[in-house]
Amino acid sequence: MTPCPTWRQSDSPVMYCASCQVTLSTKSLVIDNHRKHRYVTLQEAVKEQLENIKERSRNLEAKVIKADDIEHQVSAAKCKLEDVYMKTRESILGHYDKLWKLLENNQKHARFLLEAERETLQRSLNQLEEDANNYQHKTDAMTKNIQKLRKRLKTENPDSLLAELSALEVSLEMTEEFYSSAKEKTFDGVRLRALEESVKNIIQKNKELLPRPWEFSEAVTFDSSRTHNKLEVSGDGSQILLKGFSTPLSNRHTAVQWYSAVAGQSFSKGQHYWEVEVEGSRSWAVGIVERGWENNMLDHPLGRDRASWALESDEGDLAALHRDESSLVGSCGVHRLGVCVDCDKGQVKMYDVSTGKVLHSFSVRVKRPLCPAFSLKVTTSSIAQLKICKITQDNQQYLQQDVQNSVRYSRGEEADSGAYTQSGDRLSEQSQ
Repeated sequence: MTPCPTWRQSDSPVMYCASCQVTLSTKSLVIDNHRKHRYVTLQEAVKEQLENIKERSRNLEAKVIKADDIEHQVSAAKCKLEDVYMKTRESILGHYDKLWKLLENNQKHARFLLEAERETLQRSLNQLEEDANNYQHKTDAMTKNIQKLRKRLKTENPDSLLAELSALEVSLEMTEEFYSSAKEKTFDGVRLRALEESVKNIIQKNKELLPRPWEFSEAVTFDSSRTHNKLEVSGDGSQILLKGFSTPLSNRHTAVQWYSAVAGQSFSKGQHYWEVEVEGSRSWAVGIVERGWENNMLDHPLGRDRASWALESDEGDLAALHRDESSLVGSCGVHRLGVCVDCDKGQVKMYDVSTGKVLHSFSVRVKRPLCPAFSLKVTTSSIAQLKICKITQDNQQYLQQDVQNSVRYSRGEEADSGAYTQSGDRLSEQSQ
């Protein structure tokens, strides 16, 4: 057997491990970490890698997107960006017009984000355009370097060429990655569409909360011609009063008596809202009736028939009533009751105004116009009353007077002694 030649152990590379793609010194060969691996000479390694890079370079040339093509895509993308931007801006402004007063601040931030996103995309497209030019130059340079390396291989030590080939390979990989992802980097408008969808969702969510019932406030008033003669109607039509009996109703055969009143207004479409102060009585009913109910039912309480719906407090027990069917709501701690009628959806909601809580909701088939209606129960109390609150636009004078008094108070001045409260009563008259 011919003995293996004795190599002087050194750190200089003498072979190339094709399996691990590393150069090997004599010391590495002695350690035998690469046993059963494929070895080639350094010159063969350079040739193999050069052929590999050459093949990849040819494949890359087929995939290369020329700088002119990138510029065309960027130009088209910029036009598309402006088109989508204008449409998105128009859409967003259209949505915000519906909720301008409530969402003005939100709109400003949305527009800022829209502008910022456009600027971001513009910078990204400009950068892409610049990178395309740079990589085009790099590709041209790599092609020239490959040709030079092939010539130098004949005259130079292959060991010195491996480092250059390694750097060339890294540059080649970066170029391949750029061109592979170049199309993905062009404008697609995803973020702008996401912003538009976000604003639409805000609108939808707000529709679940808005408009608030009081935005449909009506100037509801009592009509003495549609009110039981046992009830007194105030001069402005905002109150009904029931004077109590001086002796107890002790006769068990005496029926508990309710007297009712129907407002002068009626509604057959749209949404309508009014508020009633109920703290002036412990036994009351507030609701709606079909027009014509008052012709024969003013000496009956609300909610005992198919043409009336009501929330009733009977000595503090709160219940919802319709067709004489009762649904317990709870103990009554309500001072002001809100009634919202949506004729289009067939809904009637009763609110505790102080908390905004929905106390009860009725489903109503609107066959005839609906009228606000009220009942008071005969008791031994000296007086029972219900008062319709003024919450419509004609109450603006009182609100302005309150603002003026607030300014006077902040200046240390005395408020107008003849100022009005929001209910329309003069403060001086209230104190009396």
